[in-house]
Amino acid sequence: MRIQNSPLQCQASILNALSIKEFFPKQGIKESFSMFDYVTDLNFDILEDANEANEFMVRIEIDINNKGKKMPGYVISLKTDYLFQITDDGLDETAINNLKTLSAISISIAKLRGDLERITQPYQFGTYSLPSIDMGDLFAKKTSLNQHSKIKNSFTNLQTKEF
Repeated sequence: MRIQNSPLQCQASILNALSIKEFFPKQGIKESFSMFDYVTDLNFDILEDANEANEFMVRIEIDINNKGKKMPGYVISLKTDYLFQITDDGLDETAINNLKTLSAISISIAKLRGDLERITQPYQFGTYSLPSIDMGDLFAKKTSLNQHSKIKNSFTNLQTKEF
């Protein structure tokens, strides 16, 4: 089948911060381990510029195996931006919102997965592949986090408001 290009195009990626360490427990590695068991914390934001209606960035920050008790292998912290452009000016607001949220976040995580594989490939523990992510759960947690932040900010503003 002949493909049709999406109106959402990923134009570039920008690596803002990267830390990769190899962790060896003091008592050595006694049993086999799976990198899929690493505790992974991922957060994302959609950054928009009011002057560029069709361009936006997805910023992803990920911490892998660096919270709590560390497992043998990698300890990774990464912050990266993916620049997107919507090439069709005729889309309605719902379609644009779906591209900015569902599609752009999924594409960014897929690109992040490939980036992590390329970055870790030459290290002693070999290629690290980010496990599959339950996107519904990720979006629900992000929505909850945003609502909590709005409530917290409202409460803070209320406390500091002068009467």
